[in-house]
Amino acid sequence: MFRHVILALLFLFLWSSTTYAILFERRKTFESEISWFVYPVVGSIPGVQDFYGLGGTVSGIGGSESDITLVSLKGDAEYFDDDFQIDILSIFDIPLFTSHLTFSWFSTKIRNAGWPEGERGIVSDPESMYYLLATNVDASGGELSFNVLENQLELYYGYSDASVKPYGLVDPNGTFYNAQNSGIIESPRGYRYGLYIDDTDNRRDPRIGYRFQYEKWGQPSSRAGNSEYFQEDYNISGYLPILDEGKGVLVLNQFFGSSTVIKKGKVDRSQFVCDNSLKPGCQDLLDELYARQKAEAENGKATSLGGTNRLRGYRTNRFYDSYTNFQGAEFRWYVHEAQEAFNFFLEKGTFAGLQLAFFYERGTVSPDKYSLWKNMRSSYGAGTRFIFNTIIVRIDRGIGKEGGETTFFVGYPF
Repeated sequence: MFRHVILALLFLFLWSSTTYAILFERRKTFESEISWFVYPVVGSIPGVQDFYGLGGTVSGIGGSESDITLVSLKGDAEYFDDDFQIDILSIFDIPLFTSHLTFSWFSTKIRNAGWPEGERGIVSDPESMYYLLATNVDASGGELSFNVLENQLELYYGYSDASVKPYGLVDPNGTFYNAQNSGIIESPRGYRYGLYIDDTDNRRDPRIGYRFQYEKWGQPSSRAGNSEYFQEDYNISGYLPILDEGKGVLVLNQFFGSSTVIKKGKVDRSQFVCDNSLKPGCQDLLDELYARQKAEAENGKATSLGGTNRLRGYRTNRFYDSYTNFQGAEFRWYVHEAQEAFNFFLEKGTFAGLQLAFFYERGTVSPDKYSLWKNMRSSYGAGTRFIFNTIIVRIDRGIGKEGGETTFFVGYPF
């Protein structure tokens, strides 16, 4: 297999020496120059912690597509005696000898971490949330990418590894359980590889063309209570100019995700037993927790819906199951375009334009592939995007049946 990959890479390299595009030529853009942004970060994980801090990003290093980002956050952490803190360092697209071969890397350190975990399925109860707690999380990973044809064709491989020290969990009634019953994976790790075709006129801000991405994630089991499975994603987007001079673009997206279990996990029933006479009602809660963890141990997880990119009207990871189906439509209107350089000491770059967007999305998750067109959930909304020569800052407001969510993110959803 390794030999076949090398031959394929050599073929692509020779092809790229005589071919400059697949169908759509890259449109001419201004050369990337170094820019930096320092910005405040404020947010919360509902029921767990609020946080605040600073982030900094340096882009266009040496005229390349390389970015370096450092974020440091802290805040009050519910269920812990001490504060929450997270430090993130990421380095993207560092050239290795040639611009066709790049490396990306990240490191994340978290103290007193908490994250919500809901029920499996599209008809799950939004209030039935468990909160998994860990005193320390230390994660890192990297990605190696090979690209040709002005970055229109890319092959990549990535990995991640982490060390987690469980603290416990909190059930939907607010009852705390120690780490023994938390079900937290103590050494999660995984890998991914994929193919990315970006046959558009611009990789950062496309206005015509299409994109296709195939990605496979491996999720090895780190303990008996977790299944070993792999996850596959198919993602295609089309970009259609519908106003003169590229002032309006209609974007259509179709996404399919699936998971395949290689080896089922086992959950020890004896670990979910309590004395009802000392703590009335505790056994019912542990029975429910056991049923949840048994379902997770016997099934895989496809890419979830809800959050920054898919079903933006719902909270992050709101819906998940073994299969995922999603469609999205978004109209992007460039209300102002410019090339205005700025340098305010903490902020340096070139402002390229302002965009308004309107979107509608729908999707579902399912335990089998035969139900992927039933029980659809939808969301709609609008957003504002600030376009710079090196990054795109996106602020979206999505509305769904459970309320609304606001997204602050770098880059487009699709």
